[in-house]
Amino acid sequence: MKNMLKSYVIVISGVTASGKTTLIQELNHKLPDSTVISFDDYSIDALPSAPPIDTSIQEAVNQYDISILMDDFLKVYNKYHFILVDFPFGYKHDALKPYIDKVIYVKTPLDVCFARQILRDYTNNDGEQIRDWAKTYLDFARPIFVNHSKYISSDADLVVDGLLPLDKKIELILNEFKLYNLF
Repeated sequence: MKNMLKSYVIVISGVTASGKTTLIQELNHKLPDSTVISFDDYSIDALPSAPPIDTSIQEAVNQYDISILMDDFLKVYNKYHFILVDFPFGYKHDALKPYIDKVIYVKTPLDVCFARQILRDYTNNDGEQIRDWAKTYLDFARPIFVNHSKYISSDADLVVDGLLPLDKKIELILNEFKLYNLF
């Protein structure tokens, strides 16, 4: 009988613009036999069933319908040694939680995330749109990000400083994996 491959599922979490995507892409290059599932590919937070943005993460997390993401996840589960999931909810979403082996939280100061988001999302916008986002961030979004960071990072297996150079973050993560004899 052929040995069944067991996927090792690693979730990378953090607030928007914390560096999750960059980190997960580099891990995908470094880890043999790995694939990536990215929350951003599914527009889950834009679905009509998504909770209102001002719902606390504690209440909202399991209101997000991740069924399409889970369908794709299950198609690759036990077909790759490593499944890297770019997923903002860490261990907190009940549908993915049973499959997760490790959660890595990228903790990046919110001012850096804000600046990165401006550079990423507002490059072709005028100053008024940038000022509108800055006001929304200060009046509304920042407390949501603070709460998200505290709640999601609270049970992460590894919290990585988002200001570290990419190669140092990768080194920390790979050293963590070596402790568990994953490769």
